Amino acid sequence: MSSLNQYMALQRQKFERMQSRRQQLLQSQQLEQSRFEQLHEHMAALSVNHGGSALYLQNMGSIKQQMHQLCEQQQRRVMEASQEYRLQQRACLQQASFNLGLQHMLERRAETARKQQQLQEQKQLDELVCGYHARS
Repeated sequence: MSSLNQYMALQRQKFERMQSRRQQLLQSQQLEQSRFEQLHEHMAALSVNHGGSALYLQNMGSIKQQMHQLCEQQQRRVMEASQEYRLQQRACLQQASFNLGLQHMLERRAETARKQQQLQEQKQLDELVCGYHARS
C-alpha cells in the first residue's frame, strides 16, 4: 500500500508540473494574441491614405504588403500556441482523471482493509464471548 501512496504522490507532482506548463502555454498564447492585435492595429493605421508622391505610395504599398505577411505569420503563431495550449489542457484533464481514479482505488482499498480489520476484531470478540460462555 505504501508503494501505491508513493506512486500517487508522484502522479500528483506530475499533474502539478503539467498544470504549470499549461499556465505557461496560456501566457504564451495570450502574448502571441496581443502581438497579433498590435500588428493588426499598426496595419489599420497604415491604411489611412494621406496622399503623397508616387514613391511614397509605392513604399507604403510595399510596407502594407510586408505588414500583411507579418500579420499572417503572427496569426499562425497564435493558432499554434492555441493548439499547444489545448493539447496541454487535454493532457491535464486526462492526468486529473487518472489521479482521481487512483485516489478512489486507494480509498476503496483502505476501506476494504478497515472492514477486514473490523471483521477480524469482531471474530476475536465472538471467540472470547464463546469462551466465556463455555466456562460459565
